[in-house]
Amino acid sequence: MQLDDQTIELLVRCAWLYYEEGLTQQEIADRLGISRLRVNRLLKQARDTGIVQISIQHPSVRLIELEERLIDHFRLMRAVVIPTPLDRTQLKRVLGKAAATYLERALRPGDCLGVTWGTTLLEVAQQLVPRSVSNLRVVQITGGLTPDVGEINPFDIARRVAEAFDARCYYLYAPMFVSRPEVCEALMNEPFIAHVLEQARSATHVLTSVGEMEPTATFRQVGYLDEATFRSLIGMGAVGSMFARFYDALGQPVPSDLDRRTVAIRLEDLNAIEDVIVVAGGPAKVRALLGALRGGYVKTLITDAGTARALLTADGAVGTPP
Repeated sequence: MQLDDQTIELLVRCAWLYYEEGLTQQEIADRLGISRLRVNRLLKQARDTGIVQISIQHPSVRLIELEERLIDHFRLMRAVVIPTPLDRTQLKRVLGKAAATYLERALRPGDCLGVTWGTTLLEVAQQLVPRSVSNLRVVQITGGLTPDVGEINPFDIARRVAEAFDARCYYLYAPMFVSRPEVCEALMNEPFIAHVLEQARSATHVLTSVGEMEPTATFRQVGYLDEATFRSLIGMGAVGSMFARFYDALGQPVPSDLDRRTVAIRLEDLNAIEDVIVVAGGPAKVRALLGALRGGYVKTLITDAGTARALLTADGAVGTPP
């Protein structure tokens, strides 16, 4: 719409008084002898026509832009993107802090939080600020590891998180992997273990990370998967894992003998859970994260800027922020 000179002058004057001199809309209306409603419309018109262009100048804008791109492209509920630290050895620590802050804000009385294991989850647990959440339940969603793996054991992670929130904790008193599929089936049908797994399936939130199919994977570092099993999973197309369940590049579960010997909820159980929070970052995690995102398992992604850009680029997102 073509504007006459008089209207343009009024738009500019109105915008100047509002944005530069800081007058309220009512003060502008009184000064110009027009209604407050007209001032509001003039200010909107000034923005719509480009007379007023608002530019937010702050480094955080880039992170917010990445969060919105991740949400739109991967159909997430939420995304939290933090700056990639210059010292990459600090990445898990800063991701852990971001996830701890998110959890402290997200959990409500009566919620049920399922937790997994690993070095990233340990960082989250260590950085939680203790506070009581009424009637909160914390549930271990996969069996345990041998004691010699240290504090990354699912039992220890669940205990730490429950203590931080003064919550009741449901432990899964079974190994993560057993010797034979029939042993796994029998264990998962035991009333107490079946009850804990049912609690996990009905959780409101699940907190997990992803494991990469690289020598850096925690499974490999702690010696819990032998070379032959690891190579076999890769040969079947596995690109990553969540709580000891392996999946391919499209997020489809990888059927294997190991899967039939794993005491844990299943990937498809995540579909019914309100908020699946995945915390991970770094180049080694990109393929594993991408598979989890394509599979639709992730509801909230907590990652760093470098990983966020790599994910968007790898999945062909147009206009990925630099």
